[in-house]
Amino acid sequence: MDDRFELRLEERLRELGTLTPHCTWPGCGETSPFALTGVHPDIRCYEHHGELAGRLWLEAHHPAGRHNDPSTAPVPGNEHRVLSERQLLWPQETLRNPDGSPLLRAAAWIRGWLDILWLILVRGVGWIPVFLEELDAWLREQFGPRWWDEFSSWRGDD
Repeated sequence: MDDRFELRLEERLRELGTLTPHCTWPGCGETSPFALTGVHPDIRCYEHHGELAGRLWLEAHHPAGRHNDPSTAPVPGNEHRVLSERQLLWPQETLRNPDGSPLLRAAAWIRGWLDILWLILVRGVGWIPVFLEELDAWLREQFGPRWWDEFSSWRGDD
């Protein structure tokens, strides 16, 4: 990322009161400082905080930024917080587009979709490789270095 992100991250961690924040709602795995609210040890993700306040968990996100296009897309509250934070890293001229430049509007749309793709890749499926690696390590401990040989009947190798 860039220095602006690092500074915002440090500031957010300071506000939360911990370097390893997470939502304390049972079963919630949210750890993004930008999707969390409260102060350690009483931290909740934005969605659970909203649930307690009676808010819906979906919010309207402006992928190109509200100054470039009024169009919105429904996004879960935690993801909306992360996407909005990413927009703050865009060049200010693109995000604000004070003169209504069609080129800056196009740039904002592309940046918005890149942020959504990042969200899908990193927050949506980014956990899968680590999970598979940890599962492989656990299976090696339980069944040996070639654990898959124990389960050959599942593959139809018999």
